[in-house]
Amino acid sequence: MRTPRPSRRTRTAVVAIAATTAALLSLPATPAGAVTPPPALAAHLAVAPYPAGVALAPDGGHAYVTSQSSGTVSVLDTASNTVTGSFTAGSGSYAVALSPDGHRAYLTHHLDGTVSVVDTATNTVTATVPVGAQPWGLALAPDGSRAYVSNADANTVSVLDTATDTVTATVPVGAEPHGLAVSPDGKRLYVAASGGKAVTVVDTASNTVSATVPVGHGVFGLALSRDGSRLWTADGDDGTAAVIDTAAGTVLGTVAVGSGPYAVTLSPDGTRAYVSDYADNALSVLDTASRTVAATVPVGASPYSLALTADGRRGYLADFTGNAVDVLDFPLPLPDVTAITPNGGSGTGGTTVTITGTDLAGATAVTFGAAGPATSFSCTRTSCTATAPATTVTGPVDVRVTGPGGTSAAVAADRFTYTAPAAHLAVALTATPVTGLLSSRVDYTVTLTGQGPDPLTSATVTADLPTGLTATSGDCTVAAGKLSCALTAPLAKGASTTRHFSIAVGLLSLLRSWDVTVARTAGAPADPSPATSRDTRSCSAVLGLLITCT
Repeated sequence: MRTPRPSRRTRTAVVAIAATTAALLSLPATPAGAVTPPPALAAHLAVAPYPAGVALAPDGGHAYVTSQSSGTVSVLDTASNTVTGSFTAGSGSYAVALSPDGHRAYLTHHLDGTVSVVDTATNTVTATVPVGAQPWGLALAPDGSRAYVSNADANTVSVLDTATDTVTATVPVGAEPHGLAVSPDGKRLYVAASGGKAVTVVDTASNTVSATVPVGHGVFGLALSRDGSRLWTADGDDGTAAVIDTAAGTVLGTVAVGSGPYAVTLSPDGTRAYVSDYADNALSVLDTASRTVAATVPVGASPYSLALTADGRRGYLADFTGNAVDVLDFPLPLPDVTAITPNGGSGTGGTTVTITGTDLAGATAVTFGAAGPATSFSCTRTSCTATAPATTVTGPVDVRVTGPGGTSAAVAADRFTYTAPAAHLAVALTATPVTGLLSSRVDYTVTLTGQGPDPLTSATVTADLPTGLTATSGDCTVAAGKLSCALTAPLAKGASTTRHFSIAVGLLSLLRSWDVTVARTAGAPADPSPATSRDTRSCSAVLGLLITCT
């Protein structure tokens, strides 16, 4: 009986450790700012002995689980979480993969040196294809036209034409090939060469090795991001997971995980990597951005392959020596806010706020505490742009983001401080004498300028008129010796408007002097410096003909 690790020098040790390792594991401290709810066990299903491979049908309705010892493939109904059927293919299987249309299943048989092709409608074997010695891993091209099989004892990869169910090429690769991954465009095949401590890159057009990337001891499982830019490896002998930049062909970093990590799976959005710690009976949850272990979750005995649903919310994990499949619920991560800029604004609303954090994509709401929801927002995975709503609240509020996984926690970093609305109105007065033989006057212009910080929604400017002189205005009110000029339309910061009035000067006045002071006396919002919202002009007239104003 074989474990998922084929290396003869470690096989016995891994089984012994798996049998004696305690399942009492702890959740380590999550990285600062990260919120990663660990998966929870939804069901534990008994299947045929020594399950190794798990694959989901494209529609997610069924899961297929291989048995290394019996050749029995268990079929799970994912809606009811029950084993609803089974069939036998070969003397024992490790890997299983489904065609893109779900009509065919492909299984490797390491003892037979073959691959079975199964009609999933009838669960019958329609073809048995001889490949190399000890076929292990299996991956399909994105269009399903080819199946790639790693032959661990032959140090080769067999290329199957799925239309004819024949081997069309055999590619020499590194020592002890196991895990496989195909790029999204189908142009590259990545091979975990366990004995070679490397990932071999195969050009699928020429079926030749185009690059080799050194990684850890016993590299075994592979997982490729959806965009093909990052390749994660499970390095079984090192107790690490590594991430490769596929464009540069270099290792970006490694993460220490549990013992015997033989399989790695990426969440659909690429933010989490799940590493099966075979010898620890645990699943390590990695934050792919920070390359840190966010949680370590106890699972069944000797976990191996994990298959995730398309939305990443549910997983099916094969417990190799537990003879079972763990059905795991993966809560979506909570959004986390780590900073906001700017961190304050007026209660009039309209401040554009940049929110920085993690897991913000797909946000359904952004709220500003008691002020209520943002008037508009848009989010990526690491940032949101939101418009603060208007409010009568003053002081700090928590800016929180709600997404599919829940609402971000209230933290000091998300505080936005509302200040009371304020708008200073600059008042300027000019006086221009106009003299004539029959009549003279002084024409006054009042210039009103909004100086913020907020728009002025309304204002009234008044003046006491000099006694004995007649005032007229086309855009202000003159009554009972007072001038009143109203601003009814909003005045933005930096914008100006004018009002006008005139005072007639009699020709028979020998000498006359007067002052006119215009000042803001009402309006909204409040003026932060009302004492300066005024201006004065002084004028004098001699016989109504010589008029000077300062």
